[in-house]
Amino acid sequence: MAQRPYRHHMTRGDWLRFVVVLVVAVGALYLVYPFWPLQDVVQLGLDLQGGVRMVLEGEGVDEMSADLRAETIDRLITIIDNRVNQYGLANTEIRKFGGDRILVSLPGAADPQAARQLIGQTALLEFRRVVEAGSSPLDDLVPRSSTQEVLKNRDDVPFLLGTEILLTGAALSDARVQASQSLTAAGQYQIALTFTQEGAQEFARVLLQLGAGERLAIVLDNTVYSAPVIQESIVQVARNQGWRGVQDGSSISGINDADEARILAIALRAGALPVAITIVDEETVGPTLGDDSIRRGMMTIVIGFLLILVYMMVLYRVLGVVANLALILNMLIVFGALVLFRAVLTLPGIAGIILTIGMTVDANVIIFERVKEERRTGKSPLAAVRSGFEKSLSTLLDANITTLITALILLLLGTGPIRGFAITLGIGVVGSLFCALVASRLLLEKAGFSTFIPVRVSEASE
Repeated sequence: MAQRPYRHHMTRGDWLRFVVVLVVAVGALYLVYPFWPLQDVVQLGLDLQGGVRMVLEGEGVDEMSADLRAETIDRLITIIDNRVNQYGLANTEIRKFGGDRILVSLPGAADPQAARQLIGQTALLEFRRVVEAGSSPLDDLVPRSSTQEVLKNRDDVPFLLGTEILLTGAALSDARVQASQSLTAAGQYQIALTFTQEGAQEFARVLLQLGAGERLAIVLDNTVYSAPVIQESIVQVARNQGWRGVQDGSSISGINDADEARILAIALRAGALPVAITIVDEETVGPTLGDDSIRRGMMTIVIGFLLILVYMMVLYRVLGVVANLALILNMLIVFGALVLFRAVLTLPGIAGIILTIGMTVDANVIIFERVKEERRTGKSPLAAVRSGFEKSLSTLLDANITTLITALILLLLGTGPIRGFAITLGIGVVGSLFCALVASRLLLEKAGFSTFIPVRVSEASE
């Protein structure tokens, strides 16, 4: 008896699958456009983009109690991360490393010295009373009691200061770089300080306490940046208007370099480090090495991708088209997810993409072989496809879930480049399952590709 012709009826569930696949494909295409150059599509890690990787250690941290040590490390990470974000460096990684150390990866950092200054600047800002000010580096000022000490400015001119800290950087709410307004300091920069309400109230109290004619030193990391004379006008403002009149009443001056002023302002806004830090290890990756890695890595991906496409077409012919379409969709998903989640692509991450290519095809091979076995038993194309997917589902889930667990462990415990591998591998596993169980099945069931599944008549009739 002749079989009725196979028709591809689209149910509501089929239309839902079709819409999901279409949205994923179009969305991925939108995210990865214009496809090249790679650094304009996805964020590159330090090993591809170049940059600086440093291992930091807080001074005296190992002598603290466990709770204080953990709190100090967390504060260091938070403040350094805040500084780096304000500086505008993207794709950074700042985290605990080896217990009490901190790993800082700054992809694209063009100036290692600027990176060291940005991160290592303690930014301990203090306002102190000036007892006596020197006029040249040759002046010899000597403390006359334990309440005095000598600090120098950037030109090695000594200042005799009181040890009492009248105000700290904790009183600040903002710090902004401005061109100097003084005619005698043309071409220099100053950092305008803005106090919080509580800080401004304390600053007004200090001005009234010292009075006009006294000098107030602004000390940053034990260096005197400026020591202006308190004018009668500012004292009157503090007396008549209170904290509102002096909230914007101070600045750090005498800075010749714009980048230095910017880094100092960022450090002041982010807050002072709880302890001084030292750089125990540093590695600089040049952009030339990164460009070469990108070319070699992308060449490997393209060659592997094309070889797999040809192999599937030769081995499975028309069904190879289904596998190749699933592979193309998964590559779009991987790169689209990297863009969407702002994940960083590293050199090991490229290896993860190459592995994903094989895993995507492997899932389809398992399904095709299972469907062919069902077809040989005499089942219709549609029944063979459904039965093949059902019987291969457990195998696919077992293999991919174990791989996904491995990727998750690498992501949680690995360093920067290894985490990049884990990210692409994890995205590739999820994309591979989606392409095999949803996209490939939709093509086989509803696009008529199942009619091309070969069957041996002798086996089917047994």
